[in-house]
Amino acid sequence: MKEIEKLKNNEFIVRPYTRKELREMYGIPYPTFRRWLEPLVKEWGLKRFRYFSPQQVERIISEFGIPSRKLNDKNYK
Repeated sequence: MKEIEKLKNNEFIVRPYTRKELREMYGIPYPTFRRWLEPLVKEWGLKRFRYFSPQQVERIISEFGIPSRKLNDKNYK
């Protein structure tokens, strides 16, 4: 329920994101993010891609929750 409210309050916008953008919004290192996504990428049958589609971003959010950081957050690095 909280995740839906955050989406309604425009705290997170579902749009295409790169792996780097999502990883940094979640605030986790690259190996951890790769490990998180491994089952999903196998399911989607993707080998190489630059952006996650909005549908894929929605799936990632449903699996791992909404990232706590925004791209324009001052603490974002």
